[in-house]
Amino acid sequence: MNSLFKKAYEKIKDSKNIVLISHINPDGDALGSSLSLYPILKNMGKKVTIFNVTQSLPQYLDFLPNFNKVTNKLPKNYDLMISFDCGSFDRLGIEEKPPFLINFDHHISNTNYGDINIIDPKAASTSQVVYNFCKVNNISIDKDSATCMYTALVTDTGSFQYESVNEKVFLMAADLVSIGVKPDFVAKMLFQRDRLSRLRLLAKAYDTIEMCCDGEAAFVEVSKEMMEITGAIKEDTDTIVNSVRNIASVEVACMLREDDEGIKISLRSKNFADVSKIAQKYGGGGHIRAAGATIKGEYDFDKVKNMIKDDINEVLKEKE
Repeated sequence: MNSLFKKAYEKIKDSKNIVLISHINPDGDALGSSLSLYPILKNMGKKVTIFNVTQSLPQYLDFLPNFNKVTNKLPKNYDLMISFDCGSFDRLGIEEKPPFLINFDHHISNTNYGDINIIDPKAASTSQVVYNFCKVNNISIDKDSATCMYTALVTDTGSFQYESVNEKVFLMAADLVSIGVKPDFVAKMLFQRDRLSRLRLLAKAYDTIEMCCDGEAAFVEVSKEMMEITGAIKEDTDTIVNSVRNIASVEVACMLREDDEGIKISLRSKNFADVSKIAQKYGGGGHIRAAGATIKGEYDFDKVKNMIKDDINEVLKEKE
């Protein structure tokens, strides 16, 4: 891995105009990781564009340094693109292959679409891969970069709850705090700025909870009508499936959300079930404990639930 870090750094030093890109509908790790390199590259004298094709970025991340510099207009001329937290090229939302692509990620399902692929499935977040890249190459991390890396780490570990959390994760967090990150500030920005529309949506969504598989699984539904009545936005649905997983007996939680393409499924597991297997079956992906996909076409909630129940039963057998 260290040789790849050094190879990537040499390519960055040789480049002048760099695009930092993350996947469609970015989460905290995707945006945090890409934003973390922005001040570092600017200090190296590079021309840097932070790009994401998504029209409306998640507002809960608007406190991140340089958030307002993210654009959905790809520059015509650049010599290097660096992608973050994206498992496949099509998820970047662009059509033409860049002149040269460095691919930072921690998903085991990554398709190695870059010219240099720096993939570490053992990392808790893509920001940890970027952090290690900086450390190996003796790159100074300032407070802005550290805040972005820390935020990405917090969001992708479920506030340090997931199995990916180990000594290295806490050592990274401690180092970033020593640089100037304020954990209480990040926590308030991430978790104490709820929208009223989200709380109203939660009330309606929770009424749809349906238990199955002898209580080891649960479904929750979010319809377009619910979104319209409450005034909720897509971002307001992000943590619903996590809270359903919190039901004591539940190993697998699945949220079904209507959108223009079909039914979006978000899957979470607690202890042993590999929900990425379900997501991959329907053209999606993700992690063992958190994954998702979109079932496109004319489907309703009941039809999708009947399809997914058999898949959930299969992954629940992994305990046996």
